[in-house]
Formats: sequence, C-alpha cells, structure tokens
Amino acid sequence: LRDNLIWICILGVGLLFAGQLISSFTGPFPLPNYFNNNFKFTFNIYANFWGIWIAFILFCIIFRKKNKAILDSIKYNRTCNNFKMLMLGFLIGFVLNGFCALVAILHGDIKLTFYKFEILNLILLFIAVFIQSSSEELIFRGFVYQRLKNRYNNIKFAIIVNSVLFAVLHLGNNGISAAGFIDILLSGMFFSLMFCAFDSIWLVMACHTTWNFTQNILFGLPNSGTVAKYSVFMMDINSATSSFAFDKNFGLEGAALSITLMFIGRMIMYIYCKINNKFVFRLCNCSDENKCNMDNSRLKKDSVQ
Repeated sequence: LRDNLIWICILGVGLLFAGQLISSFTGPFPLPNYFNNNFKFTFNIYANFWGIWIAFILFCIIFRKKNKAILDSIKYNRTCNNFKMLMLGFLIGFVLNGFCALVAILHGDIKLTFYKFEILNLILLFIAVFIQSSSEELIFRGFVYQRLKNRYNNIKFAIIVNSVLFAVLHLGNNGISAAGFIDILLSGMFFSLMFCAFDSIWLVMACHTTWNFTQNILFGLPNSGTVAKYSVFMMDINSATSSFAFDKNFGLEGAALSITLMFIGRMIMYIYCKINNKFVFRLCNCSDENKCNMDNSRLKKDSVQ
C-alpha cells in the first residue's frame, strides 16, 4: 500500500504543498529598494518555489533507502547532468517558445512595446525562473516519474501518469481551457520523454526554464495564464486576439501552434527512445556507468533465460 500508483502521486503532490508551506514561513525575499515593486513582485512569484527543493531533498535523505537513486539522478555527472546538457536545454526551450512568440507577433495576434532592459534584474529573474521550473521538474520527472518507473518496471506507464498529474495540477491556472490542458499534457510528455531519451534531469530543467523565461520575462506574455509585472517587453492586453498562434486568456500555451509543436517534439523524442531501446527498463541511471552496464547485462541475461 505504501508504494502504489495512488500513494506515489499523493507523495508528489504532498511534496509540492510541503515546499510551498516551507516558503511561506519566510515570506517574500526582502529585496533592497534599488529594485522597483514590479520587479520584486515578479521575482518572488518564481523564487518562492525554493521550498520545494528543500522538501524534496529532506524527504529523499530521510527516506534514503527508496529514494537514493532519485537523489543521485539530480547530481552532476559527466555523461548526463553536465554543462553541455544544461546549455542544450536552455537553447531548446528558447527556440521552441521564441518560434511560437515570433509567429504570434508576425500574425498580428499580439503587440509588444519595449519596457526596459536591466541586465542585473534579468540575471536575477532567470535564476528565479530556474528555481520555479526546476522545482516542478524535480517533483514530476525527478520524483513521480522515477518512483513509478521503478515500482512498475514500465517507463511508458510512468510517463503517462506523471504527465497527466502535471496537467491536472495546472487546472487552477488563470484562463485555463481545454486547449491549454492538452498543451500542458503534451508538454509533460515531451519533458518526460526527453528525460527518458537522455537520462538528464538538468536538460529538462533547463528547457522548462527558458520556455517560461522567454514567454513571461522576455516577451511579457502569459505564462500558463499569468502575466509578469516586470519584463523586457510588455504586451498590449487590449489589442491581443486569439488565433492558431495565441490565446488571449492563456497565452501561447493555449493555441494550436504550441500544441502542434509539443506534439511534434513528443513524437521526435518517442521515436528516438524507441530506436535506442530507451523504453527497456533499466535498474539504474547513468550516474554509475559500470554498475549500470553490469545490472543491464544481468537483466538481459535473465530475460533470455
């Protein structure tokens, strides 16, 4: 009863709420008066997700026996969680979201006006968005996906369940629609398959980060329905119109273009995993290559017998 589908999902949601509770004890970060109120508000929206990191790490340390592999999967290693994967993830997220935003601008769905470019503020906001985006990946791909995969020895099942849970927990977002739900569901599958394909949680965290940062902080567009008060460009909300490229209530993520892009990305990752036998259950992750090779060889031998 302590390690079934329902219990693992409850634990994942519980870690989210525990993290938010931890963050609430300290309240907003007391930023100096050098920063204006719009920046402070936007920074704290994202940075206050730091409590989820604390909740996750404490839980994995306290219950180390069952979660040691999960904790190891977020550590640096030469083959998966490295600088190259981090940069690749940042690039993928920026290109994907930037393409959607560019099409929406060229199609006339949104009009942007320059607000301000302050390098220190943007660096701090990038760090804050990374905290928020990586904490979500920590729970859904780092914890729920891996616990389900290890419990049921079924990677596809783990991908579907954690992606559905990821989408369901976005149902309370401002402006959510059926299209927005589908988009977030496909995004969850895309991130899960990316993790499956490259065994790199850093890659997925980085991709999620620049997707959110590009649309919300660079272009001032809604991030899952929420518009930032501080961004490089500001969107004229009154002139925004809905089309295949943009949804004026939910943003890029509620439009057909983003859905199509996420579906294509999902299919590319799926085909890559299929060709490279990534859906074959493995007893370990890439952080210990020698042990991984020995365990997988034993697994193959047992399956033949």
